[in-house]
Formats: sequence, structure tokens, C-alpha cells
Amino acid sequence: MSSSGGSIFRNKYFRVCLGVTLGAALLFLSVKDVSWSEVKGEFERINYAWILFAACMYWMELGLRIVRWRVLLSQLKPPIAGYQIAIAFISGYAANNVLPAKLGEAFRADLLGRLANVSRLTAFGSIIVERLFDMVMVLGMTAWGVVFITTTQLDTLEEVNKGLALLVAPIAVLVVLVYFVVSRKNNFLNARLRDLSVRVQNLIQGLQVFENSSSYLKILGGTVAIWMLNCLAIWSIMMALDVQLSVNQTVLLIGITGIAAAIPAAPAGIGTLQYAFHIAAVLFGLPASTALAASAIVQIVLLASATAVGAIAYSYAVSNHLLRDNGADK
Repeated sequence: MSSSGGSIFRNKYFRVCLGVTLGAALLFLSVKDVSWSEVKGEFERINYAWILFAACMYWMELGLRIVRWRVLLSQLKPPIAGYQIAIAFISGYAANNVLPAKLGEAFRADLLGRLANVSRLTAFGSIIVERLFDMVMVLGMTAWGVVFITTTQLDTLEEVNKGLALLVAPIAVLVVLVYFVVSRKNNFLNARLRDLSVRVQNLIQGLQVFENSSSYLKILGGTVAIWMLNCLAIWSIMMALDVQLSVNQTVLLIGITGIAAAIPAAPAGIGTLQYAFHIAAVLFGLPASTALAASAIVQIVLLASATAVGAIAYSYAVSNHLLRDNGADK
């Protein structure tokens, strides 16, 4: 019985439906009280110089993310070429913006495996480390922002708790599901334990960065720089809408959107991103139309540009026969 239950949660169609449903629900909560005439006015008043600056900061951020991933993979022998890491990274980002439920992460690991002939699990292990560092930063910024809000705007504390609960709840549900699948004695994992020895070694190989203190410091410093650039990009988008956020407000907004981005929902954060900006708008006393416009700009300018470049990079890899058949995890 438990095996069939586990297979449901592993089924990609189930995950897709769950992600799309979650995104649609949060999108409805974000737009149900929005004045569309006000949204139109927000777009008509955009300062495009700030949008251009935001795009520059975003692409600098993506460049640093590629460098950080290269450091994470630097322990592998033979070393992976930088262009292979860059193609896999930006193509994986594009896939994340097209596929629901964060399936782009698996695509990125698979693509690097086919480009560089390395184990998919090794690549995925490095992505786990990458996301771990990011989540520590996101939770830290959220905590900093919540302290700011609760000490300066006590009347919004209830709104903070409600909003964060809706964003954190899906992540908590996923953790419970994973625990349920793993803890049941007769689940699908036990049937495969005999075959896991090599695969576990490959996964651990992707975590080897923790054995090198200098690499750890590089990744930590890179992560801080990455999120500073992300803050500048989002702050610039708000400036384009004639909204000047303080440092604390920007940090809280990035924390909330970072939590939203971790939820495996609809493609390109549709719904989750809108709701994250909606929460911030409530906290900062901004119109709902501003929140919707800002989240749309993030998706149209930033995420769409990464998707376009990722599609071009993947097409280049295919057309030049750079992909190998890496059917087995080595």
C-alpha cells in the first residue's frame, strides 16, 4: 500500500497538477481585489532606466551563480569545462521557468551529466548544496525583515504571520510527505536499497565542497554577493514604479519572494511570486496594483530574459551535438 502511495508523490503528472493548482490558488488570492485600471496606470508610469539597471543587476547575479556552481563542482576529476557548466546552468534556469514544480533542477543535473559525462546524482548533489546556501540567506533575510516589521509596525504582525504561513505551509507539507515515504518500512525506497551504494557515493561526491574550507568561504561570499545583487534588482524594479523601499523593506521583500521561489508551484513563479509581492504590499502600505505590476515585471523582464538565453544555449548544445547519452548514473 505504501509503495503505491509513494509512487503517487513521485509521479511527475501529480507534481505538475499540484504545482499548477497551488500557483493558481495563490494567484487568485493576489488579484481578487486588484483594480485593473490602476495596474494599467502602473505600467504607463514605468521608468525604463530603472528596469534596465535591474536587468543588469540580475544578469550579474546569474553570472555569479554560474561561478558559484563551478566552485561547487571544482572537486570533480576530470574538471568540468566552464562553458559546459554555463550551458547547463542557464538552460536549467530556463527549464525552471517553463516547467512547473521545480522540475528544472532535475533537468539541469541531467543536462550537465550529458554535457560533461558526469553522474546526474553528483550534479544534483551540488545543486542541493547551492540551494542550501540560498535558503539560509533567504531565511536570514526574512527573519531580519520580520524583526523590522514587528518592531516598527506592530499592527501588521498578524498579516505577516498569515502571509508567511501560506508560503511556508507548502514547504512543510512536502517535508511531511518525504518523512512519510521514508519512514514506512515497505515503501519503494527499501526495495531499491541494494542498488543505492554507487548512487549514494555519486550524490556525496557532489557535496565534497564541504571538505575544502577555502571553497566553502568562496561559496559563502559568493552567496552573499548574489543576494545583494538580487536586492538591487528588485529595489530597482520598485524604483521604476516610483516606490522607494528602505533597506529593511527590500530585505524583507527578498526574503518573502525567496521563500515563494522555493515552493514547487506553477512555471516562472506564477501565483507564488504574485502572492509574495502582495504580502509585501500589505506590509508596506502599497497598492495591490503596484505589487501585481512589480511581480509581472520580474517575470517579463528578468525571468523571461533568462528563459530566452537558456533556450538559445540549449539549442546551441543540441545543434552542435554536445550532448552525450548518459543513460546510467555512474
